Amino acid sequence: MTNWVGAHAMRILARCLLGITVEVEGAEHLLRAKATSCVLVANHQSLLDTIWLAWVLPRSAVVVANMFISRIPVLGWFMRLGGNLFVRQGDKQSIKALFEDSLRYLEFERTSIVMFPEGKRNPSEAGSLLEFKKGAFYLAYCTRAPIIPVAVQCTRPLYSWSDCRFRRGCTIRIRVLAPISTESLTEEDIPALIADTRNDIQKACISLSLAHSKIL
Repeated sequence: MTNWVGAHAMRILARCLLGITVEVEGAEHLLRAKATSCVLVANHQSLLDTIWLAWVLPRSAVVVANMFISRIPVLGWFMRLGGNLFVRQGDKQSIKALFEDSLRYLEFERTSIVMFPEGKRNPSEAGSLLEFKKGAFYLAYCTRAPIIPVAVQCTRPLYSWSDCRFRRGCTIRIRVLAPISTESLTEEDIPALIADTRNDIQKACISLSLAHSKIL
């Protein structure tokens, strides 16, 4: 609930102070997360992902983030308060703890998990994605949780890093793809699932970014 309240506040901040509009295609697919806990997987570009995430975060959900974010003033404190999960990359104990905590959220607390399977930030303007890591998909396989793919257009042209501000009146476009059932998934199916999901998100990212470039 803390995360959802924070997301609502972020939407107000983005609209009123930053002048940002977020358009979500396929928002109806997010209704699945009301009925059952899901694993949401999305492309990852920068810390600015916290803005668009406010529009797709289910009411009961936590986000998996890099450990360094937990040390960022205000943002890190608030994320810890919301029960979000942090992982130290390359640390086996941290990864094991993340997996156990994620299982608890999905199986016993009916809480969805938001993960970025690229594993690190990828600000590609072309929409090409890094290879997806296995974790989110293996987690969905173990819990039989549906996977909801989320694609976000490249936000780099919308933000001026030199001026540290968004282009006033910009629109971030998101496409939520149809949920993927894992009910009959076998462990042998996971590599193909990863490849197909990455391909679908990448196609959507490129489509959204191309649509944006035609508007400019």
